[in-house]
Amino acid sequence: MTEILGGIVVLAMPVKFVTLLFGQVIGFGGINITRLFALAIISLGIAAWEPSSDAPMSSPRKALCIYNIAVGILLISIGATQEITGILLWPGVLFHLVLGLPMLAGLRYQ
Repeated sequence: MTEILGGIVVLAMPVKFVTLLFGQVIGFGGINITRLFALAIISLGIAAWEPSSDAPMSSPRKALCIYNIAVGILLISIGATQEITGILLWPGVLFHLVLGLPMLAGLRYQ
């Protein structure tokens, strides 16, 4: 639970988090990397959540699904709203959504 709450705080306030942690102010690139870090921490918290006895391993699957879809959406928002897109941005979007969306469909059958 701590990881999830911490990740949400970092996702909401990436500049404040990095400033408090490292004493440095970050730019757009650092903000985006910090938000990716926050999504990874939130997913780690979801994966570590105690799974029920009815569906063992459902939490790690949910965590991977949420992480991949959330990163895909974050990368889409970065590409659509900022002018700092690199050559791997759109392939990264495609990669994460191709991994995450089939997992989402598979979770409905558990």
